[in-house]
Amino acid sequence: MPSDYLGFEALVDNDDGTTTPLPSQTITVYDVTNDDPLSDIASDAVGHVDAGTLAVDPGTLVRFSVELADGRCGYKEELTT
Repeated sequence: MPSDYLGFEALVDNDDGTTTPLPSQTITVYDVTNDDPLSDIASDAVGHVDAGTLAVDPGTLVRFSVELADGRCGYKEELTT
């Protein structure tokens, strides 16, 4: 049942064509396919999130999201393998 997700950079869009890394941020993980929250993960000291494994079936659509104190948020969705 476990399946993998790809690593990614946690970034905030600055609304001017640039982005800023989000170091040491909590990333909420949500199983979109089954409408189920999963365990949170965190970005590292430079805003990178390593590839990993989740307790979902391969082919599950998952959403990684972050919300900042100023209300800005962003997300990334992918199908696990």
